[in-house]
Amino acid sequence: MLNFLEGLSQSDLIRLVAESDYGYPAVLTAHAIGMALVVGIVLVFDLRVLGLAKRIPLSVLRRFFTVAWIGFAINLTSGTLLFLANYTAFIKNVAFITKISLLLIAALCTWLLARDIESNRLPAAAQGAIETPTSRARMIAALSVILWLGAITAGRIVGYTDVPE
Repeated sequence: MLNFLEGLSQSDLIRLVAESDYGYPAVLTAHAIGMALVVGIVLVFDLRVLGLAKRIPLSVLRRFFTVAWIGFAINLTSGTLLFLANYTAFIKNVAFITKISLLLIAALCTWLLARDIESNRLPAAAQGAIETPTSRARMIAALSVILWLGAITAGRIVGYTDVPE
């Protein structure tokens, strides 16, 4: 596995990201934009499920998930580039491992929440009516908020933590 990562890290694109004056900051900026799209939209949805802005139908907010998927694609691409630019440090960094773990669980929660909301959706004739999320949906939404904020926090800490020798 390490040989595979080493091979990828020596590609021209990864070397551009790792070694140029503008590569890493440009990819990091894209990563921040992707994160804003994904987490911003997911948190708005979560907070609506938790009871804020009850007048806004969940079906309206679900339309923004397309934009969240674009943000996810940006983050997956930029995150992979950032990881490969310095994979030897990241694979030993506890904050990075925590971030990835929290992201995976948060993504699962978001998927479960979307499924729960979809399965309890009102009939087509009642679209636009105010939906009342189930207690299960509210529990998932609360956990989702905690996990996404934890992932962001762990991601910010990555740059300030030492890698064990």
